[in-house]
Amino acid sequence: MAKKQLKIGLAAYGSGWDNDAWRLPESANIGLKDPSVILDVARIAERGKLDYVFAGSSLATEPDRWGRIFRWDNTAYGAYAAAQTKNVGFLLTYNTSFEHPFFVARQLATLDNFSGGRVAFNAVTGIDREGGPTDNFANWPLPDQDTKYSRVAEFTEVLNQLLYSWDEDFLLDDKEKGQLVRPGSWHPLDYSGEHFVVKGPLNVARPIQNAIPNVHVGASQRSVEYGVKYAHARFAPYLGHEAGKQEYARQKALIAADGRDPDKFKILPGVTFYIGATVNEARAKFRQIQEFTLGKQIPEAIGRAVGVELVDVKPTERFFDVVDIEKIGPDTLKALIPEAVQRRQPAGNARAGTDDREWLQRTVVDQLGEDVTLADVYQFVVKRRFGQGILVGDAKRFADFLEDGLEDEVFDGVQLFPPYHRGPADLFVDLVVPELQRRGIFRTEYEGKTLEQNLGTAE
Repeated sequence: MAKKQLKIGLAAYGSGWDNDAWRLPESANIGLKDPSVILDVARIAERGKLDYVFAGSSLATEPDRWGRIFRWDNTAYGAYAAAQTKNVGFLLTYNTSFEHPFFVARQLATLDNFSGGRVAFNAVTGIDREGGPTDNFANWPLPDQDTKYSRVAEFTEVLNQLLYSWDEDFLLDDKEKGQLVRPGSWHPLDYSGEHFVVKGPLNVARPIQNAIPNVHVGASQRSVEYGVKYAHARFAPYLGHEAGKQEYARQKALIAADGRDPDKFKILPGVTFYIGATVNEARAKFRQIQEFTLGKQIPEAIGRAVGVELVDVKPTERFFDVVDIEKIGPDTLKALIPEAVQRRQPAGNARAGTDDREWLQRTVVDQLGEDVTLADVYQFVVKRRFGQGILVGDAKRFADFLEDGLEDEVFDGVQLFPPYHRGPADLFVDLVVPELQRRGIFRTEYEGKTLEQNLGTAE
């Protein structure tokens, strides 16, 4: 029987995902103003036969947050990069609390046609994050924390109807009879709801894909409900191996109960990856990055979290030499995460189903070895934004992680976040992808021409 195949996406940000890695000598931060850098990400993804590039967008203004100082408009980026690639897909984010479905339908349908069917859609609803974005939309009719969920559902209903409001064979082109389009080939929506009133049809031809993939993110119950009804894939928090298996089974069961095929619904957690030719090389690079934030505040912060006073202790001290593991409770290390980040963490946090003691031993020690330092632990906790996993290692360690997760039904694939550009993405494609191919769990060529075919969501 043929082996299951991994699905892999790659994130494209101007200076990478890690808030400190931009300080590395080799980091190409010119990507904040030069689109060629994130165009490289798309080309690297295509060279590795990856499924898609994720162009995360934002309407917030955060000039003092280096990791989010600029975000290219993802529709423009997708169009620019799609014109210079042939197979890789583009997952584009739209904030439905601010956007209108008619505008988004025009953009998606246009780009899907221009790219040959390589577009996917990611709906977000955030209205309360740092940097706005409500401050940038004064007097704009915005939903509140409750109605944003009814709005995103209604938005998606209208979007889907607009995208397919023309029949595929609408173009008659009968010059002799003077009939350009086939009568009855368009379908007005005449939609009137709580948030939108749209007549339709769309003034753009229907997409090439039968259903533009909807990749959803979120951990709240209402987010899960939206995903079950509308999404084709879930960009899920990484919960660890055992807790991930339980959540995978739960999500698939919800899809089946809704009458959909659970095999066509993909679970794709995010992973920030620090890769090297050897495990020691990868660990050295990870620690080189963390040294940018080393200081007395790290031992002090950990001391406060575990209830001990760490006086004159260096951040490079071995963690288990200065901290009693018995003092680590189920949620002890949460105190290390800044309050602003805690407020934005999903309800099911990154270590749901496992306490901090187990997480330290199974995850941090597994990644960095028994000599894990105070600084290592601090960085692992603080960098775990929005339930994202961290991987540090060589090609074998990465391939083992991906193969185990795929076979044990922890996930169907991953969405990779390079800590900086361009090295990590190249190393993944050059070192890890051949090993995955050798194991028979990742494609050697694209299976289809469209993203829904390659991602395995096509009905």
